[in-house]
Amino acid sequence: MTFAPISQRIPATIRSDGFQPMSIPPRAGQSAQAIPSSEAIASNLKVAERPFVVAVMGLPGAGKSVVARAIEDQMQLRRVCRDQIRAAMFPRCNYSFIEKRAAYKGVLLALEINCMLRIGSVIDGMTFSRQRELVRVAEVASRHGVDTIPLLISCPPDLARERVARDIELNRHIAADRNPETVNDVLARWEAPPEGTLVIDATLPAAQMCRAALDAIRDSIAAARKG
Repeated sequence: MTFAPISQRIPATIRSDGFQPMSIPPRAGQSAQAIPSSEAIASNLKVAERPFVVAVMGLPGAGKSVVARAIEDQMQLRRVCRDQIRAAMFPRCNYSFIEKRAAYKGVLLALEINCMLRIGSVIDGMTFSRQRELVRVAEVASRHGVDTIPLLISCPPDLARERVARDIELNRHIAADRNPETVNDVLARWEAPPEGTLVIDATLPAAQMCRAALDAIRDSIAAARKG
């Protein structure tokens, strides 16, 4: 099974952080209805012949974690969540840039360990508003022969702000620095996702949104097998 490497979907000019996809070119010195129940997993066919990574993208409030948990459960992947990693690293977090950056490095380390163990991952807790963050994830995965599937949860900004405000009211999100203005901040730096990104409508009810994501991933895997 071969997916088109994500490094081929992202323009080669995106190198602002100094990272380059492993495949083209290498870095200097290196060689590139309801959701089914958990009980139903045992009867499912294996979805892929080798591990893969799903990078869940989207605005704060889009529903990334809802989808990521469904992918984790139904596809038996390990969910790697930057928000959870940051909370574990810094229990009394200041939500500074350096704490956020440290948590991102933790995501990459966890991803690499999963790839070495031949276990698939779903990346959660990141907007991937900057393409270089996605490039870096794909680079780590491709180093171990693991493909990356970008999955965008496409959400209207007004709905995203409304959901974030509701999360604050109900105190139900682990990242205490989120607020409706965060959506505007992400939009200001948003870069278009790479060609071939799977897109899911965030206005769907949660169960339908999760089912659409699972179906899109399975279809992508099936198409890659045929290719």
